[in-house]
Amino acid sequence: MDGNSFYGPIPPCIFNMSSIQVITLKGNALSCKLPIDMCRHSLRNLKFLRISFTKLYGEIPSSLGQCSNLEQLSLYNNSLVGEVPKEIGNLTRLTLLYLGFNSLTGDIPNEICHLHMLNLLWMESNKFTGPLPPQIGNLTSLRELVLYNNNLTGNIPKEIGCLHNLETLSMASTGLNGSIPNEIGNMTALRDIHLDNNALNGVIPHEIGQLNDLLTLSIDSNKLTGPLPSTFSNMSSLKYISLSHNKLNGTLPREIGNMKGLQELYLINNTLTGVIPEEIGDLDKLARLYMSSNKFIGHLPRLIFNMKSLTELSLDKNDLTGIIPRELFTFKIEISQASYLPPLEISTL
Repeated sequence: MDGNSFYGPIPPCIFNMSSIQVITLKGNALSCKLPIDMCRHSLRNLKFLRISFTKLYGEIPSSLGQCSNLEQLSLYNNSLVGEVPKEIGNLTRLTLLYLGFNSLTGDIPNEICHLHMLNLLWMESNKFTGPLPPQIGNLTSLRELVLYNNNLTGNIPKEIGCLHNLETLSMASTGLNGSIPNEIGNMTALRDIHLDNNALNGVIPHEIGQLNDLLTLSIDSNKLTGPLPSTFSNMSSLKYISLSHNKLNGTLPREIGNMKGLQELYLINNTLTGVIPEEIGDLDKLARLYMSSNKFIGHLPRLIFNMKSLTELSLDKNDLTGIIPRELFTFKIEISQASYLPPLEISTL
């Protein structure tokens, strides 16, 4: 009964149907609470409960933990409040748990880490507090861990490195601090990492270069220090890197030219130094290059103007020198503090 215009409360009789296996009411205008005893005397055969994008309010009933055959639980995008009941850890057949976009509070319960069959865990855009439990490493079947926009504390536990099947790690804007654990290099199935807008510090671990299937690396707006690891060059599948607004230093490694799949590179507002290596011109798929507000010196590599895919280049607020050949511009460019030439845009040429 997804995507209709049902409104009002869910009829209690639905929760008294002992043989029902699927309840799916996504995208209606239902306005009610889930019954406090919804699984206490019935629904023992329920496998799929999907009541997302409705107007559910109130708390998640602890009796839900008695629906022992439940495989998918989606209460996504409602107005649920309160803590996630510990009894949810009894749903050991769950493969999907979607609780994102509610107003849930409290710690992420350790009991969730008992759900060893879980593939997808989405709990983003809530008001969760406390640390990410180290027992998260027990969820070895997990493919997607989505926790962004919460109020967590503490660091990323090293046990996260046990999630060998994880493809998506999305924990932006969660309040996490501490360093990125070296064990992230063990998560070789990762394709997308989003850790931006936290308080992460320390260096980017060299082990991150072991993630050969990684497509997206976004760790901007943290407190990361140290140089860019030369092992970045091992990630030839990487398409998107955003490390802006950190405290990274050192030079841009020449090995960056080996990242043949790279399409977007954002390094704005760090303290990177030295010359921009010629090898950056080997990135023939690069479309956006943003490296403003650093301490780069010297001339721009001429090869950069032969990059046919490049459409956006921002290098303002560096210490670059030399002449930019006007006849080679085929894209919008922003550059400042360069000798002999003021900031230019193609529209002015």
